[in-house]
Amino acid sequence: MTELRLIPAAAVMWMAVAALILSGTWKISAGLLCVAVLVSCVFKLWGQTLVIGALSAGATLMAALRIHSAREFPPPQTWVGNAETIKVLASGDQLISFRVAGYPTPIPLFYSGDEAIEKASLIAVSGRVQTDSFPGVGDIVISAEDIDVVEAATGYSAWVNHVRDGFAYAVESSVGESSQGLLPGMVLGDTRLQDPLESQTYIDTGLSHLSAVSGSNVAIVVSAVVLLSYFLTVGPRVRVAVALVSLAIFVSLVGFEPSVLRASVTGLVGLLAIINSSRMEPIQGLSLAVIFLLFYDSNLAVHYGFLLSCAATAGIVMLYPLLYRALGPPLSRWHTPDILVRALTVAIAADLVTIPIIALMARQVSLVAVLANVLVDIAVPPITLLGLIAVLASLLPWPVEYPLLKIIEPFTWWIHHVAQWCQQLPHATVEVAAGWLGIAWACVIGLWIVVALHQGFVRELLIGSLLFFAFGMWHNKLPAQIDPSTVRFVVIAEVSEIADVARDKELIIVEDPSGLSSDRPTITKEGIPVLFPYRDGDVTLHVDGTQHAADGRF
Repeated sequence: MTELRLIPAAAVMWMAVAALILSGTWKISAGLLCVAVLVSCVFKLWGQTLVIGALSAGATLMAALRIHSAREFPPPQTWVGNAETIKVLASGDQLISFRVAGYPTPIPLFYSGDEAIEKASLIAVSGRVQTDSFPGVGDIVISAEDIDVVEAATGYSAWVNHVRDGFAYAVESSVGESSQGLLPGMVLGDTRLQDPLESQTYIDTGLSHLSAVSGSNVAIVVSAVVLLSYFLTVGPRVRVAVALVSLAIFVSLVGFEPSVLRASVTGLVGLLAIINSSRMEPIQGLSLAVIFLLFYDSNLAVHYGFLLSCAATAGIVMLYPLLYRALGPPLSRWHTPDILVRALTVAIAADLVTIPIIALMARQVSLVAVLANVLVDIAVPPITLLGLIAVLASLLPWPVEYPLLKIIEPFTWWIHHVAQWCQQLPHATVEVAAGWLGIAWACVIGLWIVVALHQGFVRELLIGSLLFFAFGMWHNKLPAQIDPSTVRFVVIAEVSEIADVARDKELIIVEDPSGLSSDRPTITKEGIPVLFPYRDGDVTLHVDGTQHAADGRF
């Protein structure tokens, strides 16, 4: 049980830092720490007492100092700092992770202007400072009114931007639309070519971890380098050194996003385990990753992405042996290839432990995530490895990357169309009731699935799933459509004008394209349906009063 010795320290440390950030006071964190230390003393676990106390107190103190530094930071008239990451929102606005010297954490910066901001450039910002609604070390966001580029990215950062821009241009020039958004995202974490509808498709089908760089990409890169070094007959320490260099280059190209940091540290722990695997268990490596990352960035304690990554990794480590023993024998009797059984087991393990977190985060759960992940599993390694070779090839003066991209295109086409097909299945996602009751139901259902699989009810679960989706196909037959031109409708420019619409109208059409696309129909409190054709795309009205989006979101 030595592989479990770091779990209590990592768990208490995580809870203490999260409690401090969420509550804004040290009292709850101190209470958690005292209870944990007291329990360790009662059971005479003196080593645990020391480790839990030292690590939790140190991480909590680090978070408290960062919070104090953020609160005491004097707001300047003009903010000057570096643009670390840039994401284009559905509204067309840019969300910039803005690093200001002296401020302990990046500041969310919203910018609606036309100025193209380059990653890692030094910018001067003037605008409105508001309170951030999301908890964290910092408590401000900036809505930029004006941005001046003081200095473009230089040195290595400029080279990274050149690599990403060159690869994005090569992808746009050589592959079809269904692959353009996915390929740079999977290879370099560059999601600039993904539109909001495409991103939502991957979220609805449980494939969002593939639409940008995640732990699986890091694992594939490190494993490939280690295997290549092995076939070249170099020693274990040289293999580790080469893999470390490859990992460092890969992460610097992708960027230091929270999910990439978690995946990178886990990969580093895995490399250390190669030297002495008998003393480095996977769950111990995950605990070390949590401890290191919470010292590095206190904000990770309240990030859903970090929680999902750690939960999925822990679920695979703990549930995979149990589920494989349960699924292996019955599926082998049906002549199912072992590689497919393993992929199915990993997908189920990761999905079951993340269901409650996703339900809390999004208030909906994907019922097609396991199916989608199994179907696309075979396509991920070729995209990652060949994509990285294509990135290197794009740096050459000759267009040698185009043949590689054409080889990759069928794999990305497959993932994209699997996501679209799974999203359009009946009941692909289900709504979860708000509050802890919905989360509790999600947990109970997940536990019952584990029990059913462990007890050997594989056939019954499979038949039940097929009947569920078959009933959904029959039940999901849409009633007759209503032609909007045959009802009393009104066209307005902005959402704010809805309150002025007469109550005798039967349909409201809003021309404003700004805002995120909705994942549910919109109606007024008087029951008048509201359509956003420039934001939500094609949405149809039906005689039973329902609305249905063409892409299957609702």
